[in-house]
Parts: sequence; C-alpha cells; structure tokens
Amino acid sequence: MSVNSPQIDPNMLYLSPSASKKRKVGATIFGGLLGMTAYYLPVTKDEFVSKAFKITKNEANSQIASLAQAVKEIEKNSLSSESKMTLQEMGVNPNITEITNKCMEIDKKVSDPDSVKSLKKFFNDNFKNFKKNPHLMDNNCADAFKSIKWNKFKWGMGIGAALGLAFSLMSSRD
Repeated sequence: MSVNSPQIDPNMLYLSPSASKKRKVGATIFGGLLGMTAYYLPVTKDEFVSKAFKITKNEANSQIASLAQAVKEIEKNSLSSESKMTLQEMGVNPNITEITNKCMEIDKKVSDPDSVKSLKKFFNDNFKNFKKNPHLMDNNCADAFKSIKWNKFKWGMGIGAALGLAFSLMSSRD
C-alpha cells in the first residue's frame, strides 16, 4: 500500500446499533408529532351530535345516581350536606316522592324516543352556530367538541408514531 491511499475500516461500513435506535426513536417521535396535527381536522356534524348526546346521557345518569344516593340518606334520616346542596341545585325538596319524580323526568329526557329525537335535532340544527360561535355552546356541547378534538389528537399521534416507526424499520433493512 502506498502512503497516500486511504484505508477503509470494514467496521465503518455498518451503522452502530445506537445510531439505528436513535433513528427509530427519531422517526417515531417525528411521526407522532406529525400525527398530532389531526387535532385540527374538522369536526363532523354526526360526530358532534353523537358525542354531545352521549355526554348529556352520562350527565343525566350521574344526576340520577346522586339523587338515588340522597333517597338512601333520607331513608336513614341522615341527609348529608352534599346531598342537600344537590337537591337544592336541582330545585327538589328532600322528599322521596319529589326526588323519584325528578329522576323519572331526567331519565325521560335521555331515554324517551321523542325527547332523544328532539335533543339530537337541537344538536344537529345548531352545529353550524356552535362551530362559528363557541360562546353559544353549553357545557355539554363544549365538552363534545373538546373530546372529539382530543380524541383525534391522540389517535393521530398514535398512528403517526406507528407509521414513523414502520417507515424507519423499512428504511433500515439491509
């Protein structure tokens, strides 16, 4: 060999395992970050109506459960201050009959076919207004929009990370 000729080390032809891991982690993170932009995808009317109704139904079930707890406490003659506040907030006297009637009224709003239809129609008809003017939304509608957007964010991040990892694995094959 001559003095000026470069010598090639055979170990230099292969990437180190740590470089390969860094590339995989980097591609996964990049894919996840890219996927996070799914947060900005538009919310469809059907998604919104479905989610808003589901949130409304869950809230109604929660109210019924707290009223049922108040009935149990009334039967034991030990009504807690929390139950008193719940009853006062809902405009119900600490009377088992009134509480039962209120539970049936709340349940009817989310289980009666006509009530459900009118509630979904309300969400459907006001979707454009809610989208343009968020200050018109009530808490359930705002929670529905927020939940849909965050769900898209999470799914986008997960799918983006998986695709980033898959592409890095495919590109690192020999």
